[in-house]
Amino acid sequence: MSMIRKILFMSAVIAGMFGVHAYTLAAEPFEVSAWIPYWRSVEGSVNIGTRLGSFTEVNPFVYSVRSDGTLKTNSSLSNSEWGILRENAKRLGVRFVPTIMWSDADAIDAILSNPRLRAAHVQAIAREVYAYALDGIDIDYEGKYARTAPYFSQFLKQLYESIGYDKWVMCTIESRTPLDSRYSSSEKIPKDITYSNDFKAIGIYCDRVRIMAYDQMRIDIKLNASNTDPYIPIADTKWVEKVMRLAAEEISPSKLVIGIPTYGYEYDMFPASWDSTKFEYSKLWSFNPTYATNLSASLGRSIVRNSAGELSLVFPASESPEAKPLPNATRVLTWSDGEAIRKKVELAKALGLRGVAIFKIDSGQDAAIWDIAAANKGIGRSMKIPDVALGRATSTPTVENEIPVPERNLGPGSTGEDVRNLQKLLNKLGFTIVATGVGSPGNESAYFGAATYRALIRFQQAKKITPAIGRYGPKTRSLLFLEFR
Repeated sequence: MSMIRKILFMSAVIAGMFGVHAYTLAAEPFEVSAWIPYWRSVEGSVNIGTRLGSFTEVNPFVYSVRSDGTLKTNSSLSNSEWGILRENAKRLGVRFVPTIMWSDADAIDAILSNPRLRAAHVQAIAREVYAYALDGIDIDYEGKYARTAPYFSQFLKQLYESIGYDKWVMCTIESRTPLDSRYSSSEKIPKDITYSNDFKAIGIYCDRVRIMAYDQMRIDIKLNASNTDPYIPIADTKWVEKVMRLAAEEISPSKLVIGIPTYGYEYDMFPASWDSTKFEYSKLWSFNPTYATNLSASLGRSIVRNSAGELSLVFPASESPEAKPLPNATRVLTWSDGEAIRKKVELAKALGLRGVAIFKIDSGQDAAIWDIAAANKGIGRSMKIPDVALGRATSTPTVENEIPVPERNLGPGSTGEDVRNLQKLLNKLGFTIVATGVGSPGNESAYFGAATYRALIRFQQAKKITPAIGRYGPKTRSLLFLEFR
């Protein structure tokens, strides 16, 4: 590593430790992932099929969890739509990481707080991941009790130790609004606030942390006050920035991903009972954008872009063809379109985050999303630490001759330049692939064979990585980063 690069990198590390703003030279690829709901698995799989190469990762909503902690398959991976999607993802180098969605707070607490049941749950997930040769698993456990937080962290630790050496552990986590945007004064902030997610632990045991930065509604009282009604956003970009800055105080920006919505909600807005100059909102249902555009056309009402950067349709509720309106109500629709999505992608890049995750792809989203994904996947991720420090500074270190530490998980049979780079790094550290011929220093190859496997085991044993099984995953990657920082 050159002296200038060493100085810049160490400055970034030190700056991150003390919350100082910093820059680094290294760039990591910006990632774009997409969730596909099981209730529209065929539509979503077909819809994304020809554009799959524009994404880094795809997350089919395949699993949920029964109250006893066993996995429930909502849409079997054996179904043809998932099978075709998996094959195409493998061919294109797109990660195929199914989601487990669980929202039963009582069951989550009962299973994760019991060491035996928690271990069995981890084993069930690991079996499924390896049985279907998945690239990893996405954990989306929502609505947990605050008392569950330490058990959820322990669960993630055990899961990571089980599969994290060669599989991806992704975590989908609820957004957290800064307290000064939830309460009107510091005196009104409760002194005993606790959270259901330990961000620090999640930042350690998850390879990516996708923050569900949507369903904002009326939680941010500062933004509510600064915007005229109707104001009931899915995700105002100004609020999303607050949410992500707060998360980045405890989670590395290199792991953080903004969850972006593609849907909308319909509300009745009516004068508040306690103050006729204020408004209340009653949520009716969610919808895909086509519903709103069709409704606009049938009513002859114009769609406008609102102060949250989303699209809105507003009209007297009495004109609605759906649902009996409340007295004096105004019908309000707000939804996310391509422009709203683009702004959040630009925000993620400006903040130096790892990427974005789109919820959801089911054929109902704005078609502009395809060009947005294609234009942003794989571009160099800015490593700028913004004006408000975004957690620990990170980078992808390189050695003197600019050999990158591989990002992809590797194992016997893997091929590509990242295999060659892994061999170069091992050779440089003294864990020689072979003394002469193919794989020797200066003659590294793009094939992960038996010699690479044995050299990697020697490195893992020397660094006390367990299990030392000759597969290159997150633990080994982290140790290589440290070797060349």
